[in-house]
Amino acid sequence: MDAGSRQRGFTLIEMLAAFVVFALGFAVMMDVASSGMRNARRAAEQTEAALWVQSLMDVAGIDAKIEPGVSSGKFDRKYRWDMQVSEWEPPADAARFETTAPLEMYRIEVVVRWGSGDTERSSKFVTVRAVQPGVGG
Repeated sequence: MDAGSRQRGFTLIEMLAAFVVFALGFAVMMDVASSGMRNARRAAEQTEAALWVQSLMDVAGIDAKIEPGVSSGKFDRKYRWDMQVSEWEPPADAARFETTAPLEMYRIEVVVRWGSGDTERSSKFVTVRAVQPGVGG
């Protein structure tokens, strides 16, 4: 064979280099995909926790009179909650508003937790609820 008719191809080193580049690119893509799935799962858990807390806060003062205190419970096997209710007064420098009916204001704080150990997550939700004295429950 003369040098002009020699077949051209990839050497073993070129093939190994191409495989290494492919493997590194594939590893990065898998890391990005798993990170995306992990973030989507966390967002779904956070959304579910927020929906549970919203339902708990929505019934506060409807099925029983709102009173200052601490309570706790479980939504299901996964989510646990702690609720603290306290009387709330607007800051002294806040703009005052006039109302024809007296109102009692309550601050409701709910901390919801899920998971355990190093994987425990939590979120805190706070709202203020206005109640007419003697109404509710």
